[in-house]
Amino acid sequence: MAVLDGMLRCIGGPRKAHAGDLRMGEVIRKSKDGRFIGWYLRFVDSDGKRKQRASKQPSQVQARKMLVEIEARIARGKLGIPEPTSLSQTTFAELVQRFVTEYDSPRIRDLTKWQQKQRYLFVSLVKDLGARPVSALTPDEAERLRNRLIRRFRPNTARNKLASLRLLLSWAQQKGLIVSSPVQGLRMPAATQRLDFLGKEDALRLLSVAEEKGSLRVRDGSFAVAIGLGLYVGLRVGEIWGLRWQDVRLDAGCLTVARSFGQQTTKSGKARTIPIAPELAELLRAWKLRCPSSMQGLVCPAFIRGMWTMPQRAPSLVALYRAAGIPLPSAPWHILRHTFASLLMMSGASLLALQQILGHADIKQTQIYAHLGPAFVTSEVRRLSLRS
Repeated sequence: MAVLDGMLRCIGGPRKAHAGDLRMGEVIRKSKDGRFIGWYLRFVDSDGKRKQRASKQPSQVQARKMLVEIEARIARGKLGIPEPTSLSQTTFAELVQRFVTEYDSPRIRDLTKWQQKQRYLFVSLVKDLGARPVSALTPDEAERLRNRLIRRFRPNTARNKLASLRLLLSWAQQKGLIVSSPVQGLRMPAATQRLDFLGKEDALRLLSVAEEKGSLRVRDGSFAVAIGLGLYVGLRVGEIWGLRWQDVRLDAGCLTVARSFGQQTTKSGKARTIPIAPELAELLRAWKLRCPSSMQGLVCPAFIRGMWTMPQRAPSLVALYRAAGIPLPSAPWHILRHTFASLLMMSGASLLALQQILGHADIKQTQIYAHLGPAFVTSEVRRLSLRS
């Protein structure tokens, strides 16, 4: 009878329960700030408690169908929606392993690389929480964990670790594995922008050492050109080692950045064309005559296991920095991109031009270089005339 009543209510649309009909359920359309967030179910369970749950169904019809199934359980004396208990004994380490294996999103371009990064970010968290049942983690403990991470790591590293923890627990909540996330609403440490770059003298010294070594051995020639692509056009490391000769037009004085390592697109997902500085054009022309052929037609092939091919990861620059007498930076390849952008801004380039060259999807990413161009800003302001 309860099932039939539930079906009739669903067909007739949601109605509010009243004191004489405690078991009546209803489907509620919920919105937040004017934005639809989903269909919710409200009912009195077999334990006598009023409950409200997100149906997570894409339509009202399916939400109503779910309500009928819930009321059928209640009619049999069972809980309509049992409280999650599957994680009562599951440790944090076990949940992390499941999350890294099962989570997927269309926004992840390289799943293997993403999984490796997540495992790295979770190392310290698993060390702190690994043996603890996930269900035992409270908001107060999550706050203490955040404070420990801030003391132990740089702000951006602590922020990345907490972002992964938030995603992990949000995923567990969506899967119905936990009732609520203890890090929901936890204040994140502020992100910081680091802008390390080489001065002109150091940049020239590094390139000169690479060219000198490259003139003696072909294997090192790729490094000289790779460093040149970083310093003269600001390519990302994956874009450097993924660049093909077919994308380089020396006669037109430009190159097209269309891919990164492997067959991936660029980080922004869009190709971009960049003018080539005369010094880089000269370097590329000379190298093209010596460049070993590879199946992919690479500008900078690497010699791996007896063949010239694309590396799976960026080769080490430690020996070249040491030979040039330059302290090893925290990001040896990425600092070349920072150096290009910084020196270009100091020479008077505009932020919009730099954004296009670097391939930034958002101008906010480029604005970290804004303070390096005071001379350009001054000249632009002086263009204004109200009397001309």
